[in-house]
Amino acid sequence: MENDICVIPATGGTARNLTADWSLDPNDPSWSADGKTIYFSAETSGNVHLFAVAAAGGPARQVTTGERQLRGFTLSSDGRSLAYTASDITHGTELYVTALAPAHGTERRLTMFNDSLFKQVTLIPADTFWFTGVGGLKIEGWLMKPFGYQPGKRYPLVLSIHGGPHSNYGNVLFPEFQMLAGQGYWMLFTNPRGSTGYGHAFTYATRGRWGMEDYQDLMQAVDLAIARAKGGVDTTRMAVLGGSYGGFMTNWIVGHTNRFRVAQTDRSIFNWYSWYGSSDAQGLTEYEFRGAPWESDSLYRVLSPMAYATNMHTPMLIVHSEDDKRVPITDAEQLFMSLRKRGVPAEFVRYPRSFHGLSRTGPPWLLVDRLERIRTWFAHWIGTGDAAPAVTTSGH
Repeated sequence: MENDICVIPATGGTARNLTADWSLDPNDPSWSADGKTIYFSAETSGNVHLFAVAAAGGPARQVTTGERQLRGFTLSSDGRSLAYTASDITHGTELYVTALAPAHGTERRLTMFNDSLFKQVTLIPADTFWFTGVGGLKIEGWLMKPFGYQPGKRYPLVLSIHGGPHSNYGNVLFPEFQMLAGQGYWMLFTNPRGSTGYGHAFTYATRGRWGMEDYQDLMQAVDLAIARAKGGVDTTRMAVLGGSYGGFMTNWIVGHTNRFRVAQTDRSIFNWYSWYGSSDAQGLTEYEFRGAPWESDSLYRVLSPMAYATNMHTPMLIVHSEDDKRVPITDAEQLFMSLRKRGVPAEFVRYPRSFHGLSRTGPPWLLVDRLERIRTWFAHWIGTGDAAPAVTTSGH
């Protein structure tokens, strides 16, 4: 399941693995003009950077730096310059160029697409923190303060969980986080075990154990965020949301704890059996759960959030795309039915003509509609900032 960069003579022969001893996953390899170097990108912690390795062999070296994510690397025909896009938590994506030879030079920004917009809004930075999870794994997280934060006041907190699980959050502008922090929420996001960018052992630590130690990582991150806020989190007004694997984990969390007052689940898995029979990605669970359902029945059962449906009491906003082939909408339908049958407050939003990537690459009007539904759902149940929610008791 790991990526490596290999070279083989054009006339045939034995392939040589140039990154066999490298712990990260290289992507998008490109030859240098002189054929002596191979450049590639890789996720490293919460960043994405350009790396290089000699075609003759040797250690990989990092070419670009900074707490940010760089993508779309393109080398000039003479190999002396490099172009790429870059973004960090408070800066939108722009195009940059820098010299590679004779030495790595000063970066120049070529576009200003977002300047006029960002002069009209406040973008909120994030504080990075690390902690030691179960088994000694080092976990990275980020915490954004609520807009208008005042010491001595308490604000609700939102935990966001990324998809994958072999993906990550990091140092890139994420409008959803800015929107929620702007509404007066502490915004917590983290890369629990299973995330990419921290080495192969970290990435595949969840194999056969989804919802186990990764769940503990997330709960530990919440505890640490509360401690870092020094009394600034109203622990009676916390929310959890996520999509894809993050949606699975949101469903899992509300089936295992009542510490969150409200939840929002996106393109989520509820029943691994039905998911396997209708998804376009059966290979994921065949690897992660060590076989098909009839070969690994116990894992498919025990790791299905449906197995814990009777423990789910958290009001839930369910969002799903009708044309999602990765996580078909039948899982959302089953989740909605199970909640409504048991009297748990739930709202089900179905988006037509939309796919698995709706929250990131869908039609703009649907992106706005989705964010507005999340905003109003959370405001109803946990309020905004230091303002009280519409529902002031634990009753439904």
